[in-house]
Amino acid sequence: MQKINQFNQYLLEKYPTVWNTRIVWMLLASAVLHVFFFIVGYISHADPVSLQKINVKDDYFREGMIFIHLIISVLMMVGWLIMMFKNNAFKNFYPSSKGKLFLQFVQYFIIIFAGTTFYFSYMTGFKLFIKNKYPDQEMTENINVINKANAFLSQDLEHYTLDNRTFPKFYDLYCETDINKIDRNQKYFVYYNRVYQFYNLYSKTVYKKDKYGDFLFPSGETEKNLAYEENKKGSATYYFKKDVVDMSPYINTTDLTYYNFSDVFYSDDYSGKDYLRMQYSGEEPYDGYNQTIKDSYKKKRFEINRFTTNLLNKKNPAEIEKLLKNFLDISKKFGIKNNLDSKSWVKMIYHPNDFNVRYFIKKYKPLPDEEYDVNNAPMDEDGNYVYTKTVTDSAAAVVDGEVVNDSVQIRDFNPDIDTQLSPAEYFKNNTTDYYYYSDNLQNLLNNVDLIKSTDFFSENIHIYIWIAFFLATIIFSFRITGLKSLLFSVISAGVLFLAVVLVTVLFSASSGRNGIEFFVSYFVFFIGLAILLLPIVMMKSLKKLIASILINISLNGFVLFVLLIFFIINIHQEESCEQINIMSYDCPTIIKTLGFNLSYIILACGFIFMYLYTSVLHKWKAMPN
Repeated sequence: MQKINQFNQYLLEKYPTVWNTRIVWMLLASAVLHVFFFIVGYISHADPVSLQKINVKDDYFREGMIFIHLIISVLMMVGWLIMMFKNNAFKNFYPSSKGKLFLQFVQYFIIIFAGTTFYFSYMTGFKLFIKNKYPDQEMTENINVINKANAFLSQDLEHYTLDNRTFPKFYDLYCETDINKIDRNQKYFVYYNRVYQFYNLYSKTVYKKDKYGDFLFPSGETEKNLAYEENKKGSATYYFKKDVVDMSPYINTTDLTYYNFSDVFYSDDYSGKDYLRMQYSGEEPYDGYNQTIKDSYKKKRFEINRFTTNLLNKKNPAEIEKLLKNFLDISKKFGIKNNLDSKSWVKMIYHPNDFNVRYFIKKYKPLPDEEYDVNNAPMDEDGNYVYTKTVTDSAAAVVDGEVVNDSVQIRDFNPDIDTQLSPAEYFKNNTTDYYYYSDNLQNLLNNVDLIKSTDFFSENIHIYIWIAFFLATIIFSFRITGLKSLLFSVISAGVLFLAVVLVTVLFSASSGRNGIEFFVSYFVFFIGLAILLLPIVMMKSLKKLIASILINISLNGFVLFVLLIFFIINIHQEESCEQINIMSYDCPTIIKTLGFNLSYIILACGFIFMYLYTSVLHKWKAMPN
């Protein structure tokens, strides 16, 4: 205790501003708490089961850590303010230069920022644990095994239909599944209520857009003949069906078979991770980005289908069993619930005559006396539903995965449909008691990559920066002008807000909504400009209380005033875009261009203003009461 008192005395004599703000002790306490949150974050997901739910990066807010964070931060801030308010250097007329006043504000900002950002320490520990526990090279090898073994998991019959085939000669062909577009005079294939016909394609690329920003459809072509389109940066390529290709030499059966499997269970390349990050952050994909994902996915599907076909053609059950054993070892390491064993599993798969899918594995373990229903989503440990793909039992065509009721026409292609077993009945009759929680595995892989690739600091720093900045300005205002002036400032700001709302309503009622954005923006701009200028140019003409109210509003509202200026520039740019028929989402406005960098620019403006405005504070303090 004596050492602490000696150190405080040293600070008081040498660095009175530092002593007055208690920044040394507050930063020391914050550092200890940051270490604590780092450790908690590191051990929070040591059990792999905790990674088997959707979006674990929100667990900090979902599982109560945020409440501990808030309680600690509030207690720290209250204790700090009590200690600091014991001595107000400015109110007691201590010598305080312009630089020292600004330094006080900066120290307030640093103290509040350090005492409210424990989230970053928690997520840093969490991220470090994930990187150490699930290293990239090992995960790449594991995902490679998972993607290969997934072909034999047989949980969804839609993965084994003919339209999934990509190897050996199917890669560049288009499979038409709409029975209304099938050429009955050419070769087609039928499986119960599904019809498949393969086409080669030709393409046309366009670069011009219409006034709505959409690419023009190629002239001389019809929508009916369109297979699909690809949008890339600055262009759109339309693919049209050309000639039917007879794929009979490569198709031994139209039934469900492992030869058709080409689904990618998980993509761990950069495009896949980028897509995952955008999906969770809500970030808009860049021009042509979706096509990049499609191209990457198409290549992966081809490789999986090629590997599966080659493995089956070897007709070596031992090699298949080895793959399945490796997959189950990985599943055990990840804590995935299942009751599979490699020997029984390979027996369900190995039918070398055709390698048709004869048995199906459940996605979850039903409760006692509960019938397994692939259409009924099971619940995870947190009570969240885990959805599975629907298997439809009806005489209907499937177009791009969607069922189209057309029971009359399908009989023209398959006259024996009434005597055949529907896919849904086949699935139900051949579902075994084996289960594997594949959705949990998917979630774990998603979460591992999401935690590794997410920049938690850049995504969330702005929230904490502005919390610290506004709290610092409020405390600084209180220290300078006192509680009475601060309360009057809050009331005055509220009255001004109501006045702006009232004037806006009157303007809207009299002139309509045309131009209301400009009116409100400029009206608020001139009010703000007057509040900023009055204490600077007319300080001596104002009463001290009135001046203090204007000063407090200026201190706390200047950054909002700067934001308003950027907004006014933005709406003028949008108006210019409308005049030349550029859609709003394509308009290169200043706010879109700067993005989150605008936050840093406004913050810098705020600090510069606080430094320059300290001279006004000195003049105000010198005014007679």
